[in-house]
Amino acid sequence: MVIEHMNQEKTQIGSLSALEHMIALGDLSGNLKAFLLSCKVEELSPVTVKDYEQKIGTFVKFCSDIGMAAPSEVTVNQVRLFLLNLQQRCNPHSVHDYYGCVKRFFNWLVSEGVLKANPMASMRSPRVPRRIIRPFSADHIKDMLLLCNESKFLGVRNRAIILTLLDTGLRLSEVANIQLRDVDFDQETIKVMGKGARERVVGIGKRTQKALLRYLLMRNDKYSCLWLTEERTPLQWRDVQIMIRRLGKRAGITSARPSPHTFRHTFGTQALRNKADIREVQSLLGHSTLKTTLTYVATVNSEDAIKSHRRFSPVDNLKGIQ
Repeated sequence: MVIEHMNQEKTQIGSLSALEHMIALGDLSGNLKAFLLSCKVEELSPVTVKDYEQKIGTFVKFCSDIGMAAPSEVTVNQVRLFLLNLQQRCNPHSVHDYYGCVKRFFNWLVSEGVLKANPMASMRSPRVPRRIIRPFSADHIKDMLLLCNESKFLGVRNRAIILTLLDTGLRLSEVANIQLRDVDFDQETIKVMGKGARERVVGIGKRTQKALLRYLLMRNDKYSCLWLTEERTPLQWRDVQIMIRRLGKRAGITSARPSPHTFRHTFGTQALRNKADIREVQSLLGHSTLKTTLTYVATVNSEDAIKSHRRFSPVDNLKGIQ
């Protein structure tokens, strides 16, 4: 960890700051540590910082393996070679994410005066295929809820999580990090900390509130977090992910991916179907731009077109053939 490294080196914050010390190391590894520390100072979410650490760390290791240690040695062709290697084992979305993380790292090096220019400045981002994400159907939701045994703590908790995900469209990290103080039953809201340390408030309906209250009545502990495991310890985001995956498999769901993000997409598409304004959906989902929200419109339009095709099918409406 960065902090542990600082303690081991006994870096003193004075004439030479911790950031300056690590940048002064001159190599990509030292600069990465300084970059991660700056991200923490800027209060980026722990998930974002961890993602930068993993993805940029992979790039730094790649550079080390081919004999490059200093940021000034990196050229655009080395970055292209790195992305080409990734394409052999990662999906296009992941490759695009790696590209974005590495580019931000180089932009930071320019802003800190380590580099005069970003070697990726003229580079185009890798293309990402536009695929329509299949949301859960009403039957999918009902089948998963039927698997939640409401006579047991685990079943009641799982039902509350499912309804919260469906009713709010929260990201996995957002729902996993909800604290008890964030839930306001009087205002019928939940406060969350989203991407880029942007706080927002989302609404919860009556059924979700009822499920949450029933779950909370089964709690008898001093934890401040909303979600607990069956052993009454704080639930981690991976636990939520595993729970949804297992429920989806047991429910026999194959036409949609059983994941927390599918709940997010289901919220977006259903909200639009229920006449929500696209700007309202954008605000509730925490999208910084409308571009991302428009993907949910594409899903709704596609599904509506398929249903309408049954009415206007050229073949079915062609007379004189069987």
